[in-house]
Amino acid sequence: MKSLETELNILIIEDHPPDAYIIEQMLRSSAFKVKEIHHAGLLSEAHAILEENTINFVLLDLSLPDSFGIDSFLGIRNSTRHIPVIVLTGGTESAAALKALQLGAQDYLVKGEFGTDMLTRAIRYSIERKVAAEKIRASEKKYRQMFYKNPFPAWIYDPESLQILEVNEAAQLKYGYSKQEFLKLTIADMRPPEEIPAMRLSVANRHLPQTRNRKVWKHKKKNGEIILTEVTFYEIDYHGKVAMQAQMDDVTERNRLEKELAKQQRENQQQINRAILDAQEEEKKLLGAELHDNINQILATAQLHLAPCEKKQADDMMARSRTYIAMAIEEIRKLSKSLITPLFITKGLEHAIEELATDIGVLKGIHIATELEPLGDPCLSELLKLNIYRIIQEQLNNIIKYADASEVHLQVTAAAGNLTLLISDNGKGFDPKIQARGVGMINIRNRAELFNGTVEVDSAPGKGCRIKVVLTLPVRSGTKRKGTIPAQ
Repeated sequence: MKSLETELNILIIEDHPPDAYIIEQMLRSSAFKVKEIHHAGLLSEAHAILEENTINFVLLDLSLPDSFGIDSFLGIRNSTRHIPVIVLTGGTESAAALKALQLGAQDYLVKGEFGTDMLTRAIRYSIERKVAAEKIRASEKKYRQMFYKNPFPAWIYDPESLQILEVNEAAQLKYGYSKQEFLKLTIADMRPPEEIPAMRLSVANRHLPQTRNRKVWKHKKKNGEIILTEVTFYEIDYHGKVAMQAQMDDVTERNRLEKELAKQQRENQQQINRAILDAQEEEKKLLGAELHDNINQILATAQLHLAPCEKKQADDMMARSRTYIAMAIEEIRKLSKSLITPLFITKGLEHAIEELATDIGVLKGIHIATELEPLGDPCLSELLKLNIYRIIQEQLNNIIKYADASEVHLQVTAAAGNLTLLISDNGKGFDPKIQARGVGMINIRNRAELFNGTVEVDSAPGKGCRIKVVLTLPVRSGTKRKGTIPAQ
């Protein structure tokens, strides 16, 4: 479609020569650049001219010897789909002219009632409207090609009824439905039942600013297979009505790989944590043995040598020395006991925890109340028992060092494959955002992660502290009594 600045080839279809002459003179005196004006007195002649020439504009009289009324326009419509047409009528043909406008004519003029200026305006506006319509048509054609040939599945649906209105080839291949089958479905038919309420809410709230236009949903294929899809949706104009277009990206495999990667990363971190904790345990064991077997023996020997001196000289200083050495031996004994891996086999984990709480309570003057469910020692691995013990020991040491507490409550419960440790105190508390990143808390978190566990810290200045550790344990086959930890 040419613009107004180019030379125009115009076709006048008029069987009355005087009228044709007047119109031609108006055109030549107008502001248009007219290259050539063609004349046709019959509709058949007009067809021949349209086939042999490039025509930019048509003026059509509806009353012709071989055609009349709306049939005249219909007779050339196929040949002029991309050419603007102005209908010329007599005073009694207004109904036919209006019908022609509905069917694609750009304008109509009543013969004898228009001059050069009106004809010029009518032609100008007709060409401009046709150019705009052609651009829209080309854009729609391009859009249709983009939609139907899009490698990603896509469909268009009514946001009120959810009825699918259009679907592309990629969606047919992905979901297994033919186009005819798709057009009988709603987007609710593509979802598992549990997601339909959330989907309806998402469509209803599509205009709200917090509504995201990209979400991951479960979709159901024709064969019943459930896939994960990342859906991007937005409003479009569909034949003059509001519709929604959705494009789907199958992320099932990507989601599986991401989960595998996250699992591998967790396992790698668990291996690192275990290696660190094993090294710490070995170091503690060596240090504890050295304190007990070497330094303690030296102090014991010194005490033996001081004994006869005290008897002979009755020296008060000697007596004090023996007392201090005895105190040092006892402190080293307690220290080495806390460092060396506890022997759970002989007395059991519950007894070890009770003994730990009693020793610390007596030594530091703190009341430690314990509430321990039967832990089912035979079902626990040595690694698990050791980490339960060390987590409790670590937090009790934290309370001693920092909390200034007088009351501590220690609770251990077990149910449904989970072991829960709750340790609370009435101390001075702290801000977890600032002080929950110390070495002790890091050790607790690392030990918990070995068993896919979680650690929660609830504290505030002046409010004491409550730490909750949940260890998620794999359940083996077989019946377990209530409250018993499953085997590792």
